[in-house]
Amino acid sequence: MGMWVTMKGKHLTVKIDLKRYLSSPDPFFLVFTVNEHLLLGACWRGELEGDESDVYRFFYNLLTACYYFLRPESPHVQRITKIDKRNIEEEGFQLRGDEVVVYQAVERNAIYYACSTGRVARIYYHNELLEFTDCPEYMGKHKGVVEVPLKEFVEDVLKISKEFLDEYAPIIERIIIEHTGEPEGYDYVWESYYEVVELYRKRLDLENR
Repeated sequence: MGMWVTMKGKHLTVKIDLKRYLSSPDPFFLVFTVNEHLLLGACWRGELEGDESDVYRFFYNLLTACYYFLRPESPHVQRITKIDKRNIEEEGFQLRGDEVVVYQAVERNAIYYACSTGRVARIYYHNELLEFTDCPEYMGKHKGVVEVPLKEFVEDVLKISKEFLDEYAPIIERIIIEHTGEPEGYDYVWESYYEVVELYRKRLDLENR
């Protein structure tokens, strides 16, 4: 039996199983949904199942996407966007054409592209585990696109990341140390979190002038 914990925003939900650990670079099972779209994880016999995941990297990816969304004018962000726009088209997605930022997040069995138009966060995803689902509600939905207001996407990421860092990262760190004898450390996730908080505040100041 798993022991699932859930972090939930308005649109984004993340579930992590604290009970099962694999000795691999992706040791924990994780489910990630945006609204009713399943971006990471599988569904069998009516039950959601996690994808093997490096949980710290997962949150770092989400925070990095937000960081990019809030700094579209940065030369670094523009450079990565150019590269990732090529990748997303090779992956077989048709971009709508108004995306100013594209950030690619690669997970073990899934890939998603977090894009921003400046107003909307648009996520193109391909979840390989869902290709084989026997759950009718997910059949044919292993590849798709989901849109969320940009502000709400960033707010959700900040909310669930904070909850993860405060409540569950210390537990995950303990489990990692138990199994490997070595701390992995998640300071870089905190750093990324504070960077996004800072940028988000600045952006709100600008909008509210």
